[in-house]
Amino acid sequence: MSQKTYDDGCATAHAMDLIGDRWALLIVRELLFGPKRFTDLRADLRKISPNVLSQRLEELEAATILQRRQLPPPAASWVYELTEWGRELEGPILVLGQWAARSPFLQQGLPMSRAGLLLSLRALYRPGGARFCVDLDLPQGPVRVTGTAEGLAIDQPPGGPETPDAVLSGTVDAVDGVLYGATRLQDALESGALHWQGDPAALERFLGAFPLPETVPR
Repeated sequence: MSQKTYDDGCATAHAMDLIGDRWALLIVRELLFGPKRFTDLRADLRKISPNVLSQRLEELEAATILQRRQLPPPAASWVYELTEWGRELEGPILVLGQWAARSPFLQQGLPMSRAGLLLSLRALYRPGGARFCVDLDLPQGPVRVTGTAEGLAIDQPPGGPETPDAVLSGTVDAVDGVLYGATRLQDALESGALHWQGDPAALERFLGAFPLPETVPR
């Protein structure tokens, strides 16, 4: 654990001792959807330096938030994954994202990682009147998003006997852009940034199921 401390008995202060350093919480975000190699984390956290990433991983491992393990042959790669206690951070991260989505300074259209996109779906999902099952064919790996009145399911990779209502193919940034209003769907389709097939009504239900909350006044 980092030697820096607020020296404050409040558990919130202790939480900041554990995950308050720059990049720490984003590393946790990236691992919420499964283990990753060091190089994967570097690619997803575009602006982090190798030295800072190494330091944060060491600190989070010392704090029992994540662990390092070697995959069995033939892969034999070392990966980082959250501990059971570390995975409990998903709830606080979701609440924090919901709170920040109301910020008048939140910029749309900035780059987003796959984990960031999927976490935003969980944070912003609002059930509608009809179910949808949409596969997102992303370069970093496909995912199935199923929305019902009971909640949202995210399966990676897509599995089971069910055929999706629609398939949306493109980059994470292109999907993020049409979901949250930075880009019109028609523009993304005409430019080739996105492709889709299937039921247009299901795709429309999917795209309308994640409304941004009302921004607080400045």
